[in-house]
Amino acid sequence: MNRIDLLIVEDIKEISGLLSDHISQIYPFRVVGTAKSLADARMMLNHFSVKLLILDNYLPGGTGIEFFRKLRSQGSNIDVIFITAANDIETATNAIRLGAFDYIIKPFSLDQISETLGRYAQFHKEICLNEDGQIDQSFIKKMYNKHQNLEDAVRHPKGIDEITLQQILVVFSKDQRYTSEQVSAQASVSRTTARRYLEYAVSSGYLKATIQHGKVGRPQRFFSKAVT
Repeated sequence: MNRIDLLIVEDIKEISGLLSDHISQIYPFRVVGTAKSLADARMMLNHFSVKLLILDNYLPGGTGIEFFRKLRSQGSNIDVIFITAANDIETATNAIRLGAFDYIIKPFSLDQISETLGRYAQFHKEICLNEDGQIDQSFIKKMYNKHQNLEDAVRHPKGIDEITLQQILVVFSKDQRYTSEQVSAQASVSRTTARRYLEYAVSSGYLKATIQHGKVGRPQRFFSKAVT
């Protein structure tokens, strides 16, 4: 199988480095470079023949989804795998409608990356094997099954509702710290609900928690946006 050249578009150096090191070990992929902004991505696409983009959504210069939409409007057939902290249904839906091969929400595991790239490599291989340009129904079925179920793209465990989660997370639109009691008041949910969703948000990487010890009384737990 021919090499599949890909470009990683991610502004956090630690993440792009981790992805580059991992993907470079997976045959038949070849990382041609990493772009830390949309301007860098445009420049590199002019210099390299890229088959696949690993694309973040929140980037210097705009959003990955708008970048993807522009590529499609220009007639580009580059395939895209999103790896992003954007967990809203609108962005995920738009990505799938534009033809994204997969949509992976941060924090991710390297096993997820390997599984998705394995499916993509198989998909690419099947296209290359159809040299005569003729297809049958089984090929169509494979093409349409290449995506995750959209419901799985923004999935949460039992007891965690996406709408309520967004109601909690929107409180952190500014770089401030809040206690669970403050979040409860601002999001108009009970303290028990606020604590449950905050702990889930921390375990999923949406938020981070810090402990502040006062001179008297119990230490307080503060929540704030995680770096994504």
